[in-house]
Amino acid sequence: MYQEILQELLLVTIHNPSLILKKALMGLAPHYRKVAFFGFFTNLMVLAPSWYMLEVYDRVIFSRNTNTLLMLTVMVVFIYLIMESLERVRRSMLQQSAAELDQSLNSKLFNAAFAARLNAADFPAQRVFTDYRSLREMLASPALIGMMDIPFILIFIIAIFLIHSSLGYLTLGGLVIQTVIASLNQMRVQPALQEANQHALAAQRYFGNIQQYAEVVRAMGMQAALETRWQDKQQGFLDHQAQASEIAGKYAAYSKFLQITQTSMVLGLGCYLAINQSLVNGAAMMIVASILAARVLAPFSQFIAQWRNLANALQAYERLSDLLEQHPAAQPGMELPAPSGQITVENLSYALADNPREPLLRNMQFRVAPGEVLLVTGPSASGKTTLSKALVGLLQPSTGKVRLDGVDVYQWDKEELGQHLGYLPQEIELLDGTIAENICRFGTPDVEQLQAVIELLKLQAWISTLPDGLETRIGHEGHLLSGGRRQLVGLARALYGKPAIVVLDEPNANLDEASEQRLQQAVYQLKTQNTTFVIISHLQGIKEIADTMMVMSKGQILRYGKPDEVIASLQQASKEARRKV
Repeated sequence: MYQEILQELLLVTIHNPSLILKKALMGLAPHYRKVAFFGFFTNLMVLAPSWYMLEVYDRVIFSRNTNTLLMLTVMVVFIYLIMESLERVRRSMLQQSAAELDQSLNSKLFNAAFAARLNAADFPAQRVFTDYRSLREMLASPALIGMMDIPFILIFIIAIFLIHSSLGYLTLGGLVIQTVIASLNQMRVQPALQEANQHALAAQRYFGNIQQYAEVVRAMGMQAALETRWQDKQQGFLDHQAQASEIAGKYAAYSKFLQITQTSMVLGLGCYLAINQSLVNGAAMMIVASILAARVLAPFSQFIAQWRNLANALQAYERLSDLLEQHPAAQPGMELPAPSGQITVENLSYALADNPREPLLRNMQFRVAPGEVLLVTGPSASGKTTLSKALVGLLQPSTGKVRLDGVDVYQWDKEELGQHLGYLPQEIELLDGTIAENICRFGTPDVEQLQAVIELLKLQAWISTLPDGLETRIGHEGHLLSGGRRQLVGLARALYGKPAIVVLDEPNANLDEASEQRLQQAVYQLKTQNTTFVIISHLQGIKEIADTMMVMSKGQILRYGKPDEVIASLQQASKEARRKV
């Protein structure tokens, strides 16, 4: 059992392995081989106290030679120093292996968690790094050293057999019982821990959803009711964890009882053999055998005591494996030229994975030429926001393609494409940092481009009133700014660097009339510089500068064409509907 668990931790064998994680952990194998190699010598040196005791009884007590005692003492202290030095080297190797694992996996885990969060809004991204910490701590913990030392108990068993075969068989019997205890502990604790972790994750996810809307919850007095629901989920975690702890504690008590009893049993049998003069080297050997027998069972006791951490590490490994397998790092492709701004949508449909029969977008097909402005309107839940996400490559179409200059936007390297793309989502998503950092997308600021977008949106007067100007921090999600200011910073970020394509989803949702006019002027100015715009809005001013207008309904294109023609067509359809009534 020990070997199976250790192999899983070191990836010698694993069910459904992630190649990424497997390669990262297999890269640590040289360190663990050295830890095991030095472990052979440290476990040999553990025999030093028994050797010292034997020599003192055999040589010093009878000879009364203090010089011999001094030399033996110096030798055993020297062995202790070497043993402790090797143990420090082993611990240092584990820490070094953990540092190498960080270098190998940190970036991959960040990107995989980010991708998973994009695919599922309720994905508990924080759990990824909690899992990684559990795995990392176990791979660098003294408990792992103890597990790796279990095979070396053969040294102690051989030494006990050399003292007397009866003592050896008694020790083996205790070892078999200890192995059974460890196996039963694994079989009974593992399911309870898995259930506890499932409930803990559910409670964590539920609390995260509540926390996201903390202001609404507090304002409308929903906190008590939601706390009750959270308590139900949390109680499931506490119950199963208590069950697992009770089982583990019971088997740990069995293991400790066996270890203590075994020591006394070996001592008692050794005394009996000494009385009958069956011990070759005299009565001192019964004490040596007792010490060695306790050493045989100690690793198993430690293993059982650490079982919860081991089980958590294994479960964390499985979740990380699945995550990295489902979201591997994108392979660098051929570098593409900057897009000119042409957008081509070909038979685009999109449905959620858990509801494929009701697509959010249906067979959409249109084209936007470079420098054109497309105005998208329609009632709520018509698919406008879903379309905006598909246009910037956030969603993989169920069928069809969105192409920029003939290239599939979903497959385009986002780090490469991002500098040529501007995007303002319906919910403004600002990050903790300064105004300048948010506008410049947390990259190296281009002072000229930064000043250009500030002038474009006429933000100079507002920024001059701030205590630190562009270096003013805006807090988590920009909570230190009003809704309108957040919208303007988001717009400045989308327009920073004069991107070739800009997609804006309800860009005027929080703007006053003066800010709306500045937005319209900015769109018109960039349009003259050949920037392509797709704007989801009901702004009358945008209609005046739009080249085409799309009206959506139930995920489909209801009308598409010149804005005046589309509006005239809608008015005609409305009149006909009223006449029929």
